[in-house]
Amino acid sequence: MERTAFGELPDIATRRQVAEFTQTSIPTLARWAAEGKGPKSVRLGGGSTVRYRREDVLAWIEAS
Repeated sequence: MERTAFGELPDIATRRQVAEFTQTSIPTLARWAAEGKGPKSVRLGGGSTVRYRREDVLAWIEAS
């Protein structure tokens, strides 16, 4: 797990974990995903389950 001042982020993270890690609200992450913004997310099984890869979140933070 990646540890920062904000906490830890597992290799595959839930929206809640990414929200806590980035100090962003869950609705904001959901909106960004719908708009194609924010860290890259993956929908599992084509359903409503969303996950984020740690490397994608960290890359997004670096690029910001």
